[in-house]
Amino acid sequence: MMLSRYLPHLFALLLAPALAGCVAAPVLPGSYPLRPQQSATLARDITVTYDSFSDSRCPPNAQCIWAGRLVFRFIIDGPGGVQEITLGPDQPSARPPILRGAAIALDMATIPPARAVGTMRPSDAMPVTLKVTPP
Repeated sequence: MMLSRYLPHLFALLLAPALAGCVAAPVLPGSYPLRPQQSATLARDITVTYDSFSDSRCPPNAQCIWAGRLVFRFIIDGPGGVQEITLGPDQPSARPPILRGAAIALDMATIPPARAVGTMRPSDAMPVTLKVTPP
């Protein structure tokens, strides 16, 4: 009989930590410098990984018919699944749903200029810095 009196309190104590885990952690605003294949934690349950880049920009010492493009590919992994986003000078920011309203953007000041013909090797990495702002 005594146990039944405390059972609701015991149940509440056991259930509270489980429910606390259901609350979405806020996305952390900040600046995240990354190199290809590096990850950053944006929230307790969200990471972004700099997957790859494609740089077809016209080098400064060449004549090009097409100016080219620079695109960075990121993979965001969160409780709702995995989402791929691409950012570049043409589209420097995004507000993917997986970030719960937060915006993610390239820090354009950290993007290096196009390299001269013959100076870029396929193994060269292009670092990038992401800026995350809250909703």
